[in-house]
Amino acid sequence: MKNYFDDKNREFVIRDMYPRRAWWNYFWNDQTLSNSNQFGCGRTFSNVSNQKRNVEGGERHVYLKDRKTGEYYSATRNFTKLPFDLHECHVGLGYQKIVSEYQGVRTEFTITVPQTGLAVQYQVKVSNISNEKKEIDVYFFNQPTPAISDHQAYGVADYDKGVNGLLYSYVPYNNSMPYTQLYLASEKPFHGYDVCWERFCGVYNTYAEPEGLKADTLANQGVSYGGYIGALQYRLTLQKGETFETVIACGTAQTREECVTLAKQYANKKAFEQSLQAQKNINESYVDTFVMQSDDAYMDSQVNIWLKRQISLGKTWGRLYGKGFRDTLQDLTAFVSFDTPFARERLLYILKHTFEDGNPLRMFEPNFRYPYNDGATWIPAAVLGYINESGDLGVLEEKIPYIKGNTQENTRYVESVGYEDYTKISTTETYSVFDHLQRSMDYLYHCRGKRGLVLLLGGDWNDSLNAAGKLGKGEGVWLTIATVKAYNEFIEILKIAKKEALIPTYLARRDEMKACVMKYGFEKGRFIYCYNDYDEKIGSVENDQAKIFLNPQTWATLADIADKKTLENAMDEVEKYLACDFGYKQCYPAFTKGDDHIGRISYFLGGNVENASVYNHGVAFKAVADCLLSRGDAAYKTLKMISYDNPKNANSGVEP
Repeated sequence: MKNYFDDKNREFVIRDMYPRRAWWNYFWNDQTLSNSNQFGCGRTFSNVSNQKRNVEGGERHVYLKDRKTGEYYSATRNFTKLPFDLHECHVGLGYQKIVSEYQGVRTEFTITVPQTGLAVQYQVKVSNISNEKKEIDVYFFNQPTPAISDHQAYGVADYDKGVNGLLYSYVPYNNSMPYTQLYLASEKPFHGYDVCWERFCGVYNTYAEPEGLKADTLANQGVSYGGYIGALQYRLTLQKGETFETVIACGTAQTREECVTLAKQYANKKAFEQSLQAQKNINESYVDTFVMQSDDAYMDSQVNIWLKRQISLGKTWGRLYGKGFRDTLQDLTAFVSFDTPFARERLLYILKHTFEDGNPLRMFEPNFRYPYNDGATWIPAAVLGYINESGDLGVLEEKIPYIKGNTQENTRYVESVGYEDYTKISTTETYSVFDHLQRSMDYLYHCRGKRGLVLLLGGDWNDSLNAAGKLGKGEGVWLTIATVKAYNEFIEILKIAKKEALIPTYLARRDEMKACVMKYGFEKGRFIYCYNDYDEKIGSVENDQAKIFLNPQTWATLADIADKKTLENAMDEVEKYLACDFGYKQCYPAFTKGDDHIGRISYFLGGNVENASVYNHGVAFKAVADCLLSRGDAAYKTLKMISYDNPKNANSGVEP
């Protein structure tokens, strides 16, 4: 039952289907994101009209029923843990396949997303591997999500001949979402269907024993004002060695006619195989870009295959809940090595989400305009990374718009969940990428407080210090260090672009900010985190809680903020106070009581999110700092501490 990496086939094979936590894989294109756990269950949504349009709600199953005995079961989930001869999951790059064998029937359920479009595709294959004829019913089940408001009464779902499947229509009052239609289309004809949760599952039943499977045929009825599902029943007679297969597609569109067209486009074997091949081709090109060979097989798998996949996800979808400006830029900075033409296109797209004063929107699609103030610090690294990789200085002259207005006009201290109905308006005029770079650097320099440190406003990389600067007075030490790093990169761009006349101005500014960091942000051999609106230090030896933070120490090295001995001493403080068996904590000691002068980090329980947890993103910065200080062994040890194969954290449950 051992799980293993199959590097030759670019897969991770799960044999033990019941790890401590569900393991998630992701499939995507520029508009649609879908995920799956090891049983094939997962959600799908598309970004349309700057809104998130949910497509599927979480449950996906392939059920089988023996018509002779009446026995039925989920071939993918195996709820009752029947004695399957085989039950495993192949986690691939851009696809996932769940395989099972039971009582002479082999089932394969594969999931992928096409290269473009608002859809997810499935292939169901059922084979008779026994020595006798099999009479079985196969059911595909998932949860389309038609509703785009809180009221169910706007919706209706039923069979649609043109779709060769099920059509879900939901047209609510006062609606701004044009994608009101969903479809679940099948390549092959089906014998029965249902669209109603209460009928299929049963009000008091579970997905382990759906009421609908007990009947000879599914209800074959539509529904309105109900819990929507999609169930398709295929009645099969399979001779020895015979296989049935069909392709199913689920997606969204604006009209029924569009659904009919898209159903034919995606719900067929050729389209499915093209999607799979496209995923394999693009991911193989990433693998070939750089191959590491070391004595650590696990690290080789991560670097050569899986981290590249994760970076690719990040550069398109940020952190999944929305496209964070800093998040997409960070991953793009690494992605430039894999596909420079696409990286160029993506860079221009991300930079459009900057206000006219040079400060970016915190997150887009959906928009989040809480005024975080670190967004601009990430721009030079991404641009410099792209130029270094491609040699393309022409990107600096590409013209793109800004978001109309400035930070003060467009941002708000609203944080329910963080998202709100805000439509950004682009400027009519377009401006060069270099202009975006320069404005971002100017913004940071001019947005400073009385100590000469950059103002926090709503926060920085540490999103949870979200109340420290709300009055417009709090100043960030880490944020100023990050700005110095950005200035280093911007000055390098000025040199490459032969804009020497500008260099003295930005060198002087950088050195001025360095001096401010050392004067107000350095104490007893290490760097504090910030000053809040009330002139209270955060991350200082004077504090009772969180006396030291990880990022200021590591980023001091990334920014070359001081001499080497000072930087080494700060990193020694990290080893002394922040190291643990699982990595390096974000701060120490944990906050134990809430403080409205600081923000939500002080309310989190210790060891959670940014409050003294081992936050892998911050730990990765620490590994980089180790490398820059020629502490290669420490960098490697740091990565191993947060890796899946850390023997001191053997049952973490995290995806391998």
